[in-house]
Amino acid sequence: MLKRVHTLEGLILVADGATVTFVSISQLSSLLQRLRTHPKGELVAEMLYNSLEDAPSQGTIKPVLVLQDNGEFWLGLVGLGDSSLANIARVDHLNRCFYQSD
Repeated sequence: MLKRVHTLEGLILVADGATVTFVSISQLSSLLQRLRTHPKGELVAEMLYNSLEDAPSQGTIKPVLVLQDNGEFWLGLVGLGDSSLANIARVDHLNRCFYQSD
C-alpha cells in the first residue's frame, strides 16, 4: 500500500488490527470527528493532526494509525527509502516497536 500512496497526502489507517485503508487529507476532518467520540479519542486526534502537519516535509514517510477495538491505539511512521538518515532511523525504530507489540 505504501508504494501506491507514497505521493499522496494523508495517512494509513489500520482499524480493528486488520483492515488497512488510506485516508486522504480531504477525509481527515471526518476521521478526526469520529476519533473524538472514542476513549482517548481527543488525544489520538491531536497527535494525528500534528503528525500530518509535518508529513509533507517527510517525503515518502506516512503516518500510520492503528486502532484496536478496546480503544488502544498506536501512531507512528512508515516509509520507503528516504535520503535522511535520521528519518530512516526513526521509521526503523517505530517498525520494530510495532512488530514487537503483536
